[in-house]
Amino acid sequence: MDATTSSCQDCGTPAANRCLTFTTRPYPQPAETTEQLLCPRCARRLRHRMMATDSEACTSGDSPVEWIGRRELIARLDQFFAASGILEICSRCHNQGTGCCPPTCRVMGSRGCDPQNRHGKTVFCAAFLCSAILNAIREIDPECARILRWVRDQLGPTEFHLYEMIARVPAAHREPERPLRLPAAYPAPPLAHFAARIRAGLAPLADEILEVQRS
Repeated sequence: MDATTSSCQDCGTPAANRCLTFTTRPYPQPAETTEQLLCPRCARRLRHRMMATDSEACTSGDSPVEWIGRRELIARLDQFFAASGILEICSRCHNQGTGCCPPTCRVMGSRGCDPQNRHGKTVFCAAFLCSAILNAIREIDPECARILRWVRDQLGPTEFHLYEMIARVPAAHREPERPLRLPAAYPAPPLAHFAARIRAGLAPLADEILEVQRS
């Protein structure tokens, strides 16, 4: 779909862009997405107004929620994937030629996504897990699998446009929507205490996961 299909809803300038605003919510709530048709000038003005209010504290109901920046979110997800053994399976998957990450990605190493290169990663790629691994984790701990699916589906898409650039997707094939601005903060996924249990359960399932990817 063309990204410039109508006029700006604020000033009427033709050839406005479809701009998205993502509002993330704590687990297990879904993220909210708002779409607006704005020309570059009106989008810039609205972005500046929104950024001026980003310092407000985030809470959910009567209980405080831990909100973290995007770099901290990416680091925590990488730490969990490493501690749980997920990255080891991903590395083996890349070695057999079935890895999910595109070879054009700037963060790719010789054995797949490089966990040491966090400053090149996006929330989308840091949150992504293939269905084969998610299904295996569901067998080990359904609650952990639900959290990971929520991270992938509700937090990851906020930076899909950045992933397209990092992964060098040709401009003609990129999604037409443009995010108005990145979320000011993300709700911290409650994952840390699952790592040891997931590692123990994934070890005997690793070969089966890799076989699924080969089929």
